[in-house]
Amino acid sequence: MVALPLADTVVIDFTRFVSGSYTTMILAALGARVLKIEMPPGGDPYRAQGPTSEPGMSALFASVNRGKESVMFDFREPDGAAALEVLLASADFFVHNARPGSLDRYGLDHASMSHRHPWLIHASISAFGDVGPDASRGGFDLIVQAEAGVMSVTGDEKTGPSKVGAPMLDIGAGLCTLTAILSAHIERIRTGQGTHVTSSLLEFAMASFTTIATDVIAAGQSPPLLGSHSSSFAPYGGFEARDGYLVLTGSGDERLWEALCEVIGQPELKGDARFRDNTSRLANRSELTSIIESVLSTDDVATWLSRFDAAGIPAGRIRRLHDVLSSPQVEALDIVRSPESPPSHPDTPPAIDTPFRLDGTRLELSSAPALGAHTRSVFRDLDVPQALIERLAP
Repeated sequence: MVALPLADTVVIDFTRFVSGSYTTMILAALGARVLKIEMPPGGDPYRAQGPTSEPGMSALFASVNRGKESVMFDFREPDGAAALEVLLASADFFVHNARPGSLDRYGLDHASMSHRHPWLIHASISAFGDVGPDASRGGFDLIVQAEAGVMSVTGDEKTGPSKVGAPMLDIGAGLCTLTAILSAHIERIRTGQGTHVTSSLLEFAMASFTTIATDVIAAGQSPPLLGSHSSSFAPYGGFEARDGYLVLTGSGDERLWEALCEVIGQPELKGDARFRDNTSRLANRSELTSIIESVLSTDDVATWLSRFDAAGIPAGRIRRLHDVLSSPQVEALDIVRSPESPPSHPDTPPAIDTPFRLDGTRLELSSAPALGAHTRSVFRDLDVPQALIERLAP
């Protein structure tokens, strides 16, 4: 069995919804004891969002809260604040995705906490960052996709601006925060001092533009809506074959373009002035796309992919998500698994495991916790005074 690098560490988890919850779930997979602090009476609002197999355990909540313990009390009340201080005294990490400044009134800002718990790593995730004119704004993945310009480069002229189909900013910001937390943990091992880690959905969105931002700045304008196609290369994108859609990259290297011309039986395109180089192909993208699709329409996707593969041309089938989840490659990676279901939630659906392996082992996670299921046991384990336990978890 693989050794878990964060074994014997404790996380006080104030996160809700997706980005922060995903961060702390990965910390749990790495061996940390993650104590999800939930407010009565309903806990994390995500428990009631979307399809639910039973009250308080939506599929959405279960997908990002596995491997945790649920501790329910109101930290804003005097007894709850006292219990929280006991928990923090035993903790290594404090993670939240509240709006910047919203926890200050409770003494949970980094400046205050660093005096009381100097070893604690304090990590916060926000929508737009912790400084600047938009710092106090809240926002979900959709809002930041719009405000960050992601939707302006997603979609085509027919659809208009579109959101990415998965919460990529939530997950990306969560992983960025995780990277910073682990870096801060290494530094703490050396110095004994905690660090304030901050990240945001907007910052991850900016990072996602790393390869195209320079072109946008140089051109002085944003790229048009191109659907699956690229503003930098052509042909590069999605094309329709006889029985479905595929994507291919016939640019970026002129050898790929020449090989593509041969595979589709159009060698004369190599000498066509409209397509003589990438710049020309970009200027005549519509004509080129029509030519390619007229040829691809003569055969099925599987046949074309076999031909492209033989010629060394990167290409792939556009698959439906349901098919991907049960595909042989995903099954071989063992990333979609059914966590062990507790008796209280026997119908816990399968979920996506951690996107990495250690020594070839995919880290396993138990099911998401029932609301408040671990309040008394956590309080006892971390030496919360019995009088507080009786008042907070009778």
